[in-house]
Parts: sequence; C-alpha cells; structure tokens
Amino acid sequence: MRARFLVAVAATALGCTSSGDPNSDNDASKPAEELTVVRLSENSPPLFNPVVSFYAVRGQNSEARIFFDDGQGQAGDEYLRLRLEGLSLLAYPDGARFAEGDSILITVQVVDPAQTLFELQPSGLQFNPLAPAELEIRYQRADGDLNEDGKVDAVDVELEQSLAIWRQERPGDPFVRVGTVLRADLDEVRATLQGFSRYALAY
Repeated sequence: MRARFLVAVAATALGCTSSGDPNSDNDASKPAEELTVVRLSENSPPLFNPVVSFYAVRGQNSEARIFFDDGQGQAGDEYLRLRLEGLSLLAYPDGARFAEGDSILITVQVVDPAQTLFELQPSGLQFNPLAPAELEIRYQRADGDLNEDGKVDAVDVELEQSLAIWRQERPGDPFVRVGTVLRADLDEVRATLQGFSRYALAY
C-alpha cells in the first residue's frame, strides 16, 4: 500500500502515531453502516490460512498469525498477529479465573476475505489489564482508494492517518474505536485487547 501513498512522504512525517483514543468523544462509536472498513486490493493474493486456532496456556507466551498465500501454496506476507503473554489470560467467559497451566482454545477467523474484519473467539474471554493481548494488523495489501471514489489521491493519504482498530461486540452492534498505534511507514496498526469480539481496521 505504501507504493500508492508516495505523496505521504511529503505530506506526513513517518513514524508512530496514535489514533482512536477510546476516551475521546470524537466519533468514538459508529453504527456499522457508517463505518468504512478497509478493503483489500483486488490484486491481493488469497489468504493462506483464513482461520487459525491454538491453545493459549496461562504462564506461557503464545501467538497466532494469518498470512497471505505466496503463490505456491505456502505462507507469504503476514496479515494479522495476535500475541498473548504468559500472564494475559485472566478469566474464562464464565468468570472463573485462570490458574497457572490452565488453557483455552482460541480461534481467529477472517469474516470477509475482501475486508479487514476479523472475529476472535471465545467471546467473553477476559485478559489481564496489566498484560493484555495485542492485536497487530498489516494493511500493505489494502486498496489505496480508501474513500472508494475511484482514484488514489491526497484525500486517501489523509484518511490513512485516521485508520484505527474498531471493536464490534456482536454482528449488527455499533463499532467502538479502541486505542490504536498506527505505523503508516510500515502499513501496520496495533492495539491491546481486554476481550474478544469482532475487530476491523476502519475509519
């Protein structure tokens, strides 16, 4: 995506920026129909593993990654990464606390292969606020025409700076913006998570 945003070199300073402050009243929540979820380019390769499951264990670091296909049936560019620290797991969906060595099956799924929209399960899983899970999305394969007006221009460059990760508790619910670290120079966004639901890269 950076190749489509060359004008951004002159328009913005590359580096870390924060967007989507959850304490801000400025568009902190939007109905699903008013949120623009970033689309993947039509030339984007298919996904190598649109669904990934793993057992997270209290006391052990773990992660899950989703990749694009490299054209030879193998994992290519990374698309999504979910990281858990050893102390991240706090409580099961029923509220019972994790003990050292307890485990739970976690599933990460791409909801729509054309959009940067993901579902993380099980819903209701709680993470330690002192060691939250971290979600990282790489959007190098996204369509540079963010506002979908048929051209890639300075407006899209400006919109890129407002990209954030948004959470939807259940399908049909409004989306709530979460605190996001945007690295436009790396086509990457990161956010810490307190629980699971649907997450989208959007504005």
